[in-house]
Amino acid sequence: MKKNTGYFTLMGTILRIAVKKLPAAFLLMTACQLAAGLLQGSGVWFKQQLFDRAEQMTNGGAFSAVLAAALFLCLFLIAQLGMNAVSTVLGNSFSLRLEQAAGDALNQKAAKIAPVTYEDNRFLDQIEKAGRGTEAAVQVFQLSLSLVLTMVSYFGFMGRYLYTIRPMLTGMLLLSFVPYFFGAVVRYQVHKTMENHAAPFRRRGDYYGSCLTDREYAKETRMLGGYGYFFQKMKENLEMVRNLDWKTTRKSELVDILLRFLSMAGYVGTIVLLFYYLMTGKVGIGVFAAVASSLDGMSDTLERLFNFKVGDITRRLGLAENYLAFLHLPECEGSNPFPEAKTVELRNVSFAYPNAAKNAVSGLSLTIRDGETVAVVGSNGAGKSTFTRLVLGIYRPTEGAVLLDGVDTRELQAGASAGKCSAVFQKFQKYKMTVSDNVILGNPAEEAQDDRIQETLVKADLRLDDRSFPQGAYTLLSREFGGTDLSGGQWQRLAIARGLYRRHNLIVLDEPTSAIDPLEETRVYEKFAELSRDKTAVIITHRLGSAKIADRILVLDEGRLVEEGTHDELMKMQGHYYEMYQAQAKWYA
Repeated sequence: MKKNTGYFTLMGTILRIAVKKLPAAFLLMTACQLAAGLLQGSGVWFKQQLFDRAEQMTNGGAFSAVLAAALFLCLFLIAQLGMNAVSTVLGNSFSLRLEQAAGDALNQKAAKIAPVTYEDNRFLDQIEKAGRGTEAAVQVFQLSLSLVLTMVSYFGFMGRYLYTIRPMLTGMLLLSFVPYFFGAVVRYQVHKTMENHAAPFRRRGDYYGSCLTDREYAKETRMLGGYGYFFQKMKENLEMVRNLDWKTTRKSELVDILLRFLSMAGYVGTIVLLFYYLMTGKVGIGVFAAVASSLDGMSDTLERLFNFKVGDITRRLGLAENYLAFLHLPECEGSNPFPEAKTVELRNVSFAYPNAAKNAVSGLSLTIRDGETVAVVGSNGAGKSTFTRLVLGIYRPTEGAVLLDGVDTRELQAGASAGKCSAVFQKFQKYKMTVSDNVILGNPAEEAQDDRIQETLVKADLRLDDRSFPQGAYTLLSREFGGTDLSGGQWQRLAIARGLYRRHNLIVLDEPTSAIDPLEETRVYEKFAELSRDKTAVIITHRLGSAKIADRILVLDEGRLVEEGTHDELMKMQGHYYEMYQAQAKWYA
């Protein structure tokens, strides 16, 4: 991984994004920055012309020549200001567009990474660092490009100009650069180390902050009286980040102070050498005045480049490399097209989450036939939700094989199940959009069809009454944005509608009815069974009464398949299923 996260690899990566996504804007911005640098450097030549004409006038030369040189210098300064303004505007616009393109690349990469990776806290730290690193990567590229173009145009012109006067002057100019390069390396190392140590504290601090302010947490936090507790937690983590940042800044500034003294040696040496050349008659008064008056500008430009631009680069580079590291994470390797997904077969399947001490499921071997409805039951932690993600091909088994229509899920393209699989999960999302938008997210690639949306809402038993849905299917579901909100049961029906709207041969319901009363849940599952008569369906439920509608019931316990059969067959066994059913029946007696 280290070989793929260096500075030059980062520059090449962002350059490819810029050339591929924004070719015209990139070329125009580059040309303007080069022109601005050349104009800045050529100012010393115009100054020399003015001073030479003034010297000639003192020896009997024409005043008109001085006036003409002064006029040209004024026009040049106006052109320089205009080009600098254009270059700044184009640079800012290009930076915003490039940041968006880099963010798109990050999102596309995230879609290709195995979903199980999101269960690893180290990966979550990487995501946090990569998200912050997107802007930093673009800024490093922009600052580096500006640095290179300024070096090539402005300092290239000045170096050539000084070399034609006296080569030693160019050597003194180069001497001013050396300390800054050393400082850049030191700052890069300390800031990179700081970012790696700060990421977990920053992520936890952001989370505790959301517990204080986010709408989904605010009510319970207030009821529990937890504001002081979460504020203290957030404060502790932010203080850790601040302490790390202070230590890094202190080291960086101490290095800067030392190197500035060393760089001043080159600046003072240039002045002394120039004065020596004047006294010995090796340069004229015009050249002396022009170069001497430009030294402050050169020093200021050098200061901006290395203390500000290079300083910003080194501060951001460690963060930017996190973006690059994320782009080089391994992806799902499957390339085969997704099958119709009408049958599912598990062959001795075991699966363990990252950093887990034991398997979530172990040794599962079973077949789900075309058009069969299967219910999966078991106590909490039995592996039911993990089973559904294996069946859908979201997770790949650590041992054994999951076959959809005989094709191993390891060989399938990631995210290519549209039109083949659908699911409604227990922790479904409440999208703050209209009812219609919430439904069509089940199949966003297809053009929205109002008739089909209405039909799907009816299937999910979600009635668009005037009180809850004043704009019907176009009612905005978010009080935060001026819309309305739904009850837990209405949100669950909407999630089911989203799953039904997605075209599928295989559908999974992973306990999406926890906010619906038992009688209503039974009606939902009976209707679902009717709608899925020609489909392959998997139902995960903690209420065993709803499992009766299935053609077959699978009983999981600690990740293993311990029983299977119809409801009547399992009751006759008087085993694990029987005990769970009797325990639940007591609550409804």
